Amino acid sequence: MRTRKFVLSESIKALFDFVGEVEDATEWFQIQEALSPPLRKDLCGTIFERNIRGPTTLFVQWISSEDVEFMQTILAPDGNDNHNKADYNSGTVSPLDQPSTSNEHLASFSPCSEQEETVQKTNLQTILSLLSAKIDDDSPTSNQINVVRDYKGNTHNILRSTVQAFSRRRFNLGARLDVIFVDDTKVAEGAVDGGGPTREYLRLLLKAVQQSSIFVGPENSKRLRLDSEALHKGLYRQISQMISVCIILGGMGPHFFSEKLFLQVCGKPTRPATLDEVDDETFKEMLCKIKEAETLPEAKAAIDLAEDCLSIIGAFRSISTLKQRDMLVQSAVEYYVDGRCNVALQQFVDGFNTLGLLQEMQTHTDLFRIIFVEDKKPLRSSDLTSLFEVNLSDQDTYKRELETRTLCFWRDWIIDVEEERNSYRFETT
Repeated sequence: MRTRKFVLSESIKALFDFVGEVEDATEWFQIQEALSPPLRKDLCGTIFERNIRGPTTLFVQWISSEDVEFMQTILAPDGNDNHNKADYNSGTVSPLDQPSTSNEHLASFSPCSEQEETVQKTNLQTILSLLSAKIDDDSPTSNQINVVRDYKGNTHNILRSTVQAFSRRRFNLGARLDVIFVDDTKVAEGAVDGGGPTREYLRLLLKAVQQSSIFVGPENSKRLRLDSEALHKGLYRQISQMISVCIILGGMGPHFFSEKLFLQVCGKPTRPATLDEVDDETFKEMLCKIKEAETLPEAKAAIDLAEDCLSIIGAFRSISTLKQRDMLVQSAVEYYVDGRCNVALQQFVDGFNTLGLLQEMQTHTDLFRIIFVEDKKPLRSSDLTSLFEVNLSDQDTYKRELETRTLCFWRDWIIDVEEERNSYRFETT
């Protein structure tokens, strides 16, 4: 048995090339997973598109080129089902219904480890491409979003326009958006032209979402905040739907989730809540006094002062040891940070079911972290260089010489900027 790892987004041709490396390989052959239709050597597409989704043992069937009936089948269009019904008795070394026990006729397939950075990027691109393929290219009238720019930097107009559109009874999350920017004189700029307005809109929308009332915390590490009005109106669900649309339709991630919020959305275990996550300064100060009390009488006195607040969340109780004091403080913190936001979190998570995004996030949590949580990896010159594809003129021409000089200058410049990072902000240069 021969074994090799493949990336799911690789062409199926790479798998066929691997199978055909054995000494007794014939020009034509098929591979087949148990109980699945055979795959002909002349097929195209990616491994993933051919329904190979995980570690798999594939049986190989060598076909003699002299088998006229098989050659007619192998050259038939993909829409012809005859290749599934061909008679393989002639020219067949190991029939698929009786797989050969020879190790050369077996190929074990398994996808590469998701821990490899290059594979991570490829797999994430594949997943998002498959999700984006579900989008209906026809944009119904109900999917028109009229947006007013706020040149003072405020984003409430963007969010209000989006909430209004998402609240329409016939708004279709599975269809493309028709974005119209309107200036301050209420003159429309026009609908989508090549995705430009839509992409600008999605960028502004993510900024508006980041500044919305349902989040609290540092700029690039937001967690959910309880807003009873937003919960009643279903705003938590709508905002997570907006984020889903930005990711699937525009390929833009929020990049401002805290690690804990991201794991909560993905249904993964999280660390215990801490006092630093309590955003109510008055309540936080009360809990700090209880926690910092050095003696039991001081702790009891601090608990009595906080009786009203502790009673509301069901944490008020008498204590007899400092250990019980610590347990009281921790239970109060856990309820304030997580417990009271549980319903809001459930509504927020539900919105990520849009177009199957939540299932992919739960399955490929490590892959999606990079688009939800702030990427603290510094930008390098090689990263910037890799964004561009160079198209040069014909070899041995004067224009080609000028272009290569320009390319060298460009690459040298970004390397110099990277080296002088102490005096430049490379991220904004």
